[in-house]
Amino acid sequence: MSFKQYSIGLLFICTFQFLISTIQAQDFFEIDKIATSEANRHQLHFNNTLKSAAETRNYDLKYHRLRWEIDPDTNYIKGEITSYFIPVVSNFNQIYFDLTTSLTVDSVKYHQSLVSFTQLANNSLKIDLPAIISQNNLDSITVFYQGVPANSGFGSFVQSSHAGKSIIWTLSEPFGAMEWWPCKQTLDDKIDSIDVIVTTPKINKVASQGLLVNETDNGTNKTYYWKHRYPITTYLISLAITNYSEFTINANLTQGSLPILNYVYPEDSLTNYSQINLIKPIFELYDSLFTPYPFMNEKYGHAKFGWSGGMEHQTMSSMGSFSEHLMSHELAHQWFGNKITCASWADIWLNEGFATYATGMFYKHLAPAWWLPWRQDMINTVTSLPDGSVYNPDSTSVNRIFSSRLSYKKGAYLLRMLEWKIGEQHFFQGINNYITDVNLSYGYANTQMLKIHLEQVSGIDLTEFFNDWFYGEGYPSYQITWNQQGNDVHFLVEQTTSHNSVDFYEMPIPIYLSGQGFDTTLVFNHTFSGQQFAASIPFLVDSIAFDPELCIISKNNTTVVGVDELFNSAKLIVYPNPTNGIVHINTAAKINSIRVFDEQGQLLNVIIQDNTINLSAFKAGFYFLEIQLEKEIVRKKINKI
Repeated sequence: MSFKQYSIGLLFICTFQFLISTIQAQDFFEIDKIATSEANRHQLHFNNTLKSAAETRNYDLKYHRLRWEIDPDTNYIKGEITSYFIPVVSNFNQIYFDLTTSLTVDSVKYHQSLVSFTQLANNSLKIDLPAIISQNNLDSITVFYQGVPANSGFGSFVQSSHAGKSIIWTLSEPFGAMEWWPCKQTLDDKIDSIDVIVTTPKINKVASQGLLVNETDNGTNKTYYWKHRYPITTYLISLAITNYSEFTINANLTQGSLPILNYVYPEDSLTNYSQINLIKPIFELYDSLFTPYPFMNEKYGHAKFGWSGGMEHQTMSSMGSFSEHLMSHELAHQWFGNKITCASWADIWLNEGFATYATGMFYKHLAPAWWLPWRQDMINTVTSLPDGSVYNPDSTSVNRIFSSRLSYKKGAYLLRMLEWKIGEQHFFQGINNYITDVNLSYGYANTQMLKIHLEQVSGIDLTEFFNDWFYGEGYPSYQITWNQQGNDVHFLVEQTTSHNSVDFYEMPIPIYLSGQGFDTTLVFNHTFSGQQFAASIPFLVDSIAFDPELCIISKNNTTVVGVDELFNSAKLIVYPNPTNGIVHINTAAKINSIRVFDEQGQLLNVIIQDNTINLSAFKAGFYFLEIQLEKEIVRKKINKI
């Protein structure tokens, strides 16, 4: 059974075949570096002192005007943050923001009047309001602050350098935003829109979200004004400031031409230009495969920064390099992680698993020579240990949240198996419905919401699938015994599991058969271990292979030729069994051919003369005789001792 290819995939393969030669081996396995770097980065942020204060849950953020003064030569920030909000409770007379105590709040204004505030030891800012604000009433407040941000080491607010020039860049996922500005650091309240206004020395350029609508000279400084009019979660707001070189390329997408704005170091600009141009066919593929680009009214962009990985900041990914693998991963996050964000860290795979799967689609459609190695690497990594679920049961462990093996690779392959189980057409329709669901778009989602969309499109109940592959740990191993009688091929399929959380994985299983210059792939719905299947095949089968296209996570699978005495209508005796080496066949029927296979189903070169088989040169173990008579094939299992 083969999948129908998207027509656009064939176009890309023909037009951009040259991409294959540009991929380096180190790029192909970059997902491990991405995950490791992210885990290292997050480890320094993920502690109780940086988690959002519970008191921030009683209001809904609507808008931020983020005004900053930043000079990359000085590790310092001065800011004026105006926040529009709506109380969701009654008796609302205090508002809290998350802010590290390493920064100093100078004053807070409410309706142009100063109000009292307190910076608390738990890294929260408590502001007392002069009167109760009615529930569901829109209001605003402005915080003035400054100081040296607490730098966790890999992110938040970092001052570094390149070619002797200073750069300041930010990276806030998951809890670093409070280290450089007063915010609401949660996964359940996206800001409807933001304005980012940054004043910096004229030598610099400022990269941020949305559209650059204005640049204003102020003596020796310049002010950059970025406007973003899509909902955004706090950790996706970013700045990158240095003496950037700037260039724009355009991607021809389904809804028109989109600018891809790039800020790169001057010393690397020529090299980066040729590298970044390779994103255009990837962008056009995703735009056709996963619905139109979510931020079409604005832009996409890259900003070089001083970290080895990448970060999918909304409409402006921060990039340590520009390999196709890294660019494809961070671009995919604009759909999966940015337009729709995981509702909790237990569902981080909805961000990282999807982005990893999308990179697989890049290989499949644009660099097909790497499509099989990508699949094999995913499975090899997932099955390198016998345990582990895609579901993350421990949100206190950063290494578990950003596990390359589970959140990234097993999450990606869960999607590939869903595509296999419900069919490519239903899979992509379900994914597109998920992305465009008005209740989820530019908001948050959990795994159940994705499951519902895939079930609605396919008509298949996926509860058992998600219980096994999402919540369950480990993977299956398949043991297949087969034989052929005339045109009938029979299979006995057994299964063992690597972890006791799953007793059996129900899956459609593909089995490839070949012989006499012909081949075919059969698909059986495997619902219990020991299940038997049969099919009529109009050629003599030489060999079989389980799951040659790697549709299923599995390991240590075996296929052996089996003995089925039910089909032995001729009186045929094989002796002695067990044997020390010489085996005789006694039958009145005419024997057309005799073949001998080992336990792995490999055809052996054995001396056969006068219906006598000599196994003396072979090691002890089980062997299978395939004896073709005039009207049937008889298989016998021989034990050589």
